[in-house]
Amino acid sequence: MRLSFIGLAASISLLAACSHTPMQADASSTTAPPAPKAVASNAVNTPGNGVTQAQLNAQKEADRQAALHAQLAELNQASVLFDFDNYTVKSSYTDMLMKQAQFLKTMSADHLTLQGNSDERGSAEYNLALGQKRAEAVRKALTLLGVSDGQIETISFGEEKPKADCHDESCWAQNRRVDFVHSATH
Repeated sequence: MRLSFIGLAASISLLAACSHTPMQADASSTTAPPAPKAVASNAVNTPGNGVTQAQLNAQKEADRQAALHAQLAELNQASVLFDFDNYTVKSSYTDMLMKQAQFLKTMSADHLTLQGNSDERGSAEYNLALGQKRAEAVRKALTLLGVSDGQIETISFGEEKPKADCHDESCWAQNRRVDFVHSATH
């Protein structure tokens, strides 16, 4: 009984507080209205606060372009590495190839150049052919993932573009690769 009386009293107090009407400000008052609070940087700008729709659209496009360039930078840093005298794409590259394929399928205006490379061992002609086979193997993997063959170009540099310059396996392993070069014009 006492508990319901306390609940009733709290409800009456709440109703009384809500029914209070605020006082009208006196026009002759000398106190200035409080300064507007700073808007958080992640707040949505609306045309009512001085930002035009064109400005909002421009900012949205700038953000989209920045995200696109960041994604392209990541995709262009990718390489597929190969074993000695081999051009088989290892299954460990599946996730990376799927990211590449998804981007290419989404951005149909993008063009990808696959640059095949080899280490310094072997003749120049052999290494050019091996680099080309590596680039073609990656191309095939991407087309199997749904990428248009017309978006992909292959080129071989053979041993001419080493990533590492020492003359042992630690460097040769880095030089046996296919690099990705996207030339998106968005």
